[in-house]
Amino acid sequence: MLTEFTHILITAVFLILIIGIALYVVITRLYKELKIKETEAIEMIIEAQERERSAISREVHDNLGPTLSITQMQIGFLMEQTTDEKTLEMLNNVQKQIQQSIHLCRDISHMISPEMNLEKDMRTALEEQIQLINQVGRLAVKLDIETHKIDWDPAKGTYVIRIIRELLTNTLKHSDADAVSIRIQSAGNQILIQFVDNGKGFSMDKIKVGMGVLNINKRISILGGKITWNDSRVSTSMNVTIVIPIQNILYK
Repeated sequence: MLTEFTHILITAVFLILIIGIALYVVITRLYKELKIKETEAIEMIIEAQERERSAISREVHDNLGPTLSITQMQIGFLMEQTTDEKTLEMLNNVQKQIQQSIHLCRDISHMISPEMNLEKDMRTALEEQIQLINQVGRLAVKLDIETHKIDWDPAKGTYVIRIIRELLTNTLKHSDADAVSIRIQSAGNQILIQFVDNGKGFSMDKIKVGMGVLNINKRISILGGKITWNDSRVSTSMNVTIVIPIQNILYK
């Protein structure tokens, strides 16, 4: 009787173990599939954002810019037709404002369009972005790129540029900084990005995470990288360290 009971107990334990293993395998597989679908969904959202940015950029460049240029020419014609000093002064001021608007349209077009392509490398694309920010005068940005020759995938390179620009936006909005240092270097089989400003810093567990931070984390997740926010060993101001496997950003 005892032997029969022991046999039944062992069989029951064995069945429970088999069921447990099967459940673990199924749940693990479902979790991996869910993560893959989540990553694909994020990629689709970001790609849609890029297409929208491209459309807006083309609209600004191809339609708004030329319209302002034509308006500027028409004002120039009106200035030639009048001798009234007050009218001339007013038209001259309007013409200057339109010229500023034309430059602003060009800058906006450059900032919102995909920055990197097969003809424009990472350094050039980043330097263009940083030049626009430095021209404003509120923030002095220093860029240091120390990487071996890397064949960047334009889409993945654009992700990296978007990440850096989001960080710059956070600095401008929240940190009260006037200087930023950005360093990009290759270390073994990884890309290391260090972003440090001289502002007041913040603690990630004490702030409300906005869309900017979420977009940064999403893009880094797609690139298979990791991010460390505000390591006190680096600086008491805002500092970010990002590590991305080189194989995930190569052009294939």
